[in-house]
Amino acid sequence: MPRPPTKAQAITSALAARIVEGELEPGVWLPSERELAREFTADRSTVRRALRMLADQGLVQVKHGAGVQVRPERPVRRAASDITRQVGGWRGFHVSAQSEGRRPFTRTTVREVDADAKLAHRLAVPAGTRVLERARVQGVEGEPPVQIATTWVIMEVVARLPVLREVDTGPGGIYSRLEEAGYRILFEESVTCRLPRGDEQEALQIGSGQPVLTLWRRAYDQDERVVEVTHRVVVGDRHELVYRYGSGA
Repeated sequence: MPRPPTKAQAITSALAARIVEGELEPGVWLPSERELAREFTADRSTVRRALRMLADQGLVQVKHGAGVQVRPERPVRRAASDITRQVGGWRGFHVSAQSEGRRPFTRTTVREVDADAKLAHRLAVPAGTRVLERARVQGVEGEPPVQIATTWVIMEVVARLPVLREVDTGPGGIYSRLEEAGYRILFEESVTCRLPRGDEQEALQIGSGQPVLTLWRRAYDQDERVVEVTHRVVVGDRHELVYRYGSGA
């Protein structure tokens, strides 16, 4: 039989529910350890352990000497359609952040790599095929990063568009360059959730217990060939993904 949750876990779950459901709003200070110990009939060391667990989940910030505060950052609200349209010089994450009056940032590295078996399957190429990798860390200024986004492009496309080797690929990014070259792109995206790996915790400044969304996106051309694959790892409480549907879709 599964073991019942410890007292600290039970307190963590109760406080997390209040935060997620909006009873404790972003920026609000939690009651003191003494008050929480009285409310949950627990000793302060148990409450302190529960608050650390809550911080590991990324829901609160522990500020020594001041108390525990619900994280004040509001999530970036991203419409799925933002990747399909260019607004000014941007697409995707930058469009979403700027529409909320926030200043986005992107740190990019570019290199060639050999596709492992998993990536090769997604790109529909043989394992070991050389591809161009564009890795980004993205967020809004003054706050921790929101996501890691890594894109792999087949070399046939890179040969036609050598600008893809540059950190700055120009207004609208790689999808605008693809469209200018005559590609008509159809996107397919899948979304899952898991706990972060160690390197992701470091890059995104999160704890081991804070869930992340993982999104795989394939870009198909007009001949239904996969020309590019993107993998995004997104901090769940820093990002809201919005889909819009209709009977004509």
